[in-house]
Amino acid sequence: MGKITPVLQQLQGQRIYIDANVFIYFLERSPVFFPLVAEVLGACSLHQVFAFTGDAAVAEVMAGIYRQDKPALNKQCKAFFGNQQLLSVVRHDAKDFDLAALLVAKQRFKLIDSLHLATALQHGCTALITNDAGMVSVDGLKVLHLQDYL
Repeated sequence: MGKITPVLQQLQGQRIYIDANVFIYFLERSPVFFPLVAEVLGACSLHQVFAFTGDAAVAEVMAGIYRQDKPALNKQCKAFFGNQQLLSVVRHDAKDFDLAALLVAKQRFKLIDSLHLATALQHGCTALITNDAGMVSVDGLKVLHLQDYL
């Protein structure tokens, strides 16, 4: 049982938003973070929590995958993100962008971070899992940093 297990148990039945770095650590089998993110994604696959991510997170991940120029890996990653039993990939709409702009203006977050936070809020997520130190809890959305669970 990892350090994040109790947190995932507390989030049982709730919606969580997953940032791009979680997927990158998983797909690249990061020696440090893989066990942790595998536990998170395992909870998602068992429907203990309901995972969401946005098109922007998928694009962030796929940019690195495309750089590798490996068609089989491209196909595998697209299938991973297309697995609706694992997670819901949501589109960012005008409300997401407007809330993101407000977060940039008020909190001085980076736009991409604000877009992830806004999308999580708009889709009723109670937590956002990331390893981006620039993202902090906002408006009832609890930001969980992977580093804190090593």
